Amino acid sequence: MKSTCVNFTELRFTSEAALDRYLDGFEAIWDEDVMRKLSQLGLERKSIMRIWNHKDQFKLGILWEYSTPRAFKDCQKVISAHILPHAHKFEMVARSLRGVPVVDWRRDDVGFTRNDRAGKLAAAGAEPAEGAGSSVS
Repeated sequence: MKSTCVNFTELRFTSEAALDRYLDGFEAIWDEDVMRKLSQLGLERKSIMRIWNHKDQFKLGILWEYSTPRAFKDCQKVISAHILPHAHKFEMVARSLRGVPVVDWRRDDVGFTRNDRAGKLAAAGAEPAEGAGSSVS
């Protein structure tokens, strides 16, 4: 499993126009220099998605994957210094959910490979420790 620390941030805007203003100004704030710094510190992935299953709400979701918990902390310093000062410009509320992968399925050439501790134990014929989860058959 490449990413050991994951963050999902929900951005809730007051209107479609506010969401559009954020997207229009996005690249000026999240420029290549900032993304390069974050990459060097251990950001593995950043994916922005439009949340469409909440009718009459204007939301984006941002999925962040970091190589280590230390990478997350280091990247947060860059985000706080370079990005958060711009947040007041947008009519939005942000909510972040942070976690570590417990079960992770990745598609490969033969189907899906499970890339978590419980899956590795199951493949080796061992039983997971109490609270570690179990393999799926």
